[in-house]
Parts: sequence; C-alpha cells; structure tokens
Amino acid sequence: MSGLIRRPSPALVVACAALLVALTGTGVAAVSQLARNSVGTAQLKNNAVVSAKVKNGSLLRTDFRSGQLPAGPTGPAGPQGPAGPAGPAGPAGPEGAVTKMTAVVNASGSLARSQGTTSAGHVGTGLYEVIFSRDVTGCTYVASIGNPTAGALTPFGMISVVPRNGNANGVGVATLDTAGAAADRPFHLVVVC
Repeated sequence: MSGLIRRPSPALVVACAALLVALTGTGVAAVSQLARNSVGTAQLKNNAVVSAKVKNGSLLRTDFRSGQLPAGPTGPAGPQGPAGPAGPAGPAGPEGAVTKMTAVVNASGSLARSQGTTSAGHVGTGLYEVIFSRDVTGCTYVASIGNPTAGALTPFGMISVVPRNGNANGVGVATLDTAGAAADRPFHLVVVC
C-alpha cells in the first residue's frame, strides 16, 4: 500500500502555491473597497480621464483656460445714449484773448470731430444740440451745412444757431431743406469768444 501514495512533484507544489496566491489576491481585491473621496488628482495618471469618462454638460466655462473656447458672435450695437452733462467751464483767458471752439456734426447728431466740444446730440428732425467746455452765451456762432467727409456731396439746405435755453455751455442748431422744412443735415459749427 505504501507504494500507491506517491509524493507530489516539486512542479505540482509550486503550481498549487501559485494558484493559492492568485486566488487569495483576487479575493482580497474583491472584498476590499476604496474609501470615499480617497482617489484624487495625485492618484490619477496623465491622460487617464478621457472624453468618454466625463458626463456631457457637466463642465462649466470656468473649467477651461482663457482662449480654449471660441467666442460667440458679436451682438448688435445698442442705441446711442443720451448726451452727458456739460463739463466745468475752462479757465478764462487773458483780457482780449480769443477762444475758438469747433464741432463737425453728422446728420445723426454724432460728432465727427471737434475742438473744445464735450458732446453733440440729435433732439428731433433737423434739431441738434452742441455742448461746449465753457459758457458760450456771449460768443459768436458761425454754422454751415456740410459733410464731414472730404469729397462727399452735401445736400443743400439752411441752418440757424441759437443759445441753448437752460445751458450756458450749449447752442441749439436747426437745419432745413431748400423748401424750409426741418431736415437732418450734417453741419460745421465754429464758436468764437
């Protein structure tokens, strides 16, 4: 009988030991769990998070570096705001000094260019206001219908200038067509004090 029980070969012993270690390791991995929030940025390998692992719609604009997201289309221009308040009067010049202020105004009421002018505005058909940086009530006003762009044809018309009621720094300008009806026209204005 002693001849029937054979001793296991060394290869069989090594194979059984390897199988036991493999089964024990798998069992431990299956039973143990990671603690909540125990994996963070330090544990992740580079490029481990791919698009398939990110929930659609979960990222915000702040999650991207500046310049990574394309800009949206430019919105329409807003309406022109009201004219701002008149600035403080400039210092008085020496006795006998002449001050010249100018404004070239588009038919829309916007300033094309100016000198000593703080603002201009369109207040009605053919009616404008021009505000200067000082009191202009005792000054001389010279105005003419004319386009601000060199070589551009100017529609014919008439123009008049009066002091602006309630604002010593402003003048009112009225532009008319050749028939005498109120009409929007570009103009040049010079005020000499």
